[in-house]
Amino acid sequence: MQVVGEGVGGGDSVRPGLYLDGAVAAAGADEFPARRVRVGHSSHVDQLEESAVAYDGLPISSGGAHALGRISARDSLNAWLRFLDMRTEASPISCWFDFPMTPRLTVDPEVVRLIAREFPGGRGRHPVPWDRVGDALYIFESLQPLPTNQWGMAPVWLWFTADFRIRSPSSQELWPGQDPERFDRFVTPAGVKLGASSTRLILQAKRSMGLSLSIPRASDTDLAEVVPWLQAALQMRLSSKHWTRWTLTKNKRSYRGRKIVPVWSARREPGLL
Repeated sequence: MQVVGEGVGGGDSVRPGLYLDGAVAAAGADEFPARRVRVGHSSHVDQLEESAVAYDGLPISSGGAHALGRISARDSLNAWLRFLDMRTEASPISCWFDFPMTPRLTVDPEVVRLIAREFPGGRGRHPVPWDRVGDALYIFESLQPLPTNQWGMAPVWLWFTADFRIRSPSSQELWPGQDPERFDRFVTPAGVKLGASSTRLILQAKRSMGLSLSIPRASDTDLAEVVPWLQAALQMRLSSKHWTRWTLTKNKRSYRGRKIVPVWSARREPGLL
């Protein structure tokens, strides 16, 4: 296993404030895109933002994440990292192995010992330092094809998660208002924190990607521009059914949600979930 470029270790995520300009790859494979990381800081605000459009992709009732179809673990990670690099300013990426409760299926004790030896951790979760992501992928790939139960679940999962702020399609500057403090840290019933966006990539027998978006002050015209711009960098299709505009209530103490269908989604994706 080869690690290309400058690595940053010491935990299960890149340390705040550092730039990660290297890449990791299996020997003979394409390199992953370079990751550049910056972390912003929130400050107290006296006036809350009036509105934000939130996307929950996907709720538990719709599978919990977008299926990525027939794509390799390595290609799905490459695509996920490219999205973060091309469309966002991302926080540190966290990575870990997990052994979830899998009905009617148990994990091979030899696999547990292998992962625990390479990536020591607590019960179930085994953090992977960023400079060893290539090693983690190599191990994951060596375990394929993973056994599955009747619902298609495997007993070994490799997770990647990151918080991020969206860039503007027209300028590449950060979209304004992306700070949870500006929404009094309001969290929607679906779990989207207004003013903050996040994503997760889950590698198991199948590949899936979760995506939570919060776009402050977004008008219908804004969405007609930003939604297809985001879609162009994603491996899966955004759903037309999981968008909500949250508006500050008259007493300025909370937010009220109203389901919407972005114009672009209504025009392009009438049959999506």
